[in-house]
Amino acid sequence: MKSWVKQALRILPAVAASITLLGLPAIGLAQEPMPSYATTKVETIRGTVSSFNGTYTMYVRDVRGYIDNVTLHKGTIINPTGIRLQPGFAVTISGRTSGSTFLADQIDTPYRVVYGYGYPYYPYYPYPAFNVGIGFGWGWGGWGGRGWR
Repeated sequence: MKSWVKQALRILPAVAASITLLGLPAIGLAQEPMPSYATTKVETIRGTVSSFNGTYTMYVRDVRGYIDNVTLHKGTIINPTGIRLQPGFAVTISGRTSGSTFLADQIDTPYRVVYGYGYPYYPYYPYPAFNVGIGFGWGWGGWGGRGWR
């Protein structure tokens, strides 16, 4: 065998090993970056409800002074449960951006909801519980009537 072939055969395993060791990390790093819509980053807006546009669109003036367009959906959680949001309410909104709007997943307010009867409770009625009336009807057998037969 010629000397240059012998020398190439001696160097070939070292070259193959170095290409393998140097090339594998580059293959792992060659992945495409994740698209912006595939991120699961939850963002938060703090501010005051400014106004509403229909059932599912709300405008919030955030703490920086900007008006943010917030879109609610059927599964949006509003805490405390049962509160009806109104302009002027302080809110903290968690969700994600979607183009020019902010999709709200949860809205928190520092207010309380008080449930109950708005009038004082009386254990009895303040007036008598009897009634006088005249009744007419077919088949009524009272006062000597024949009734149903």
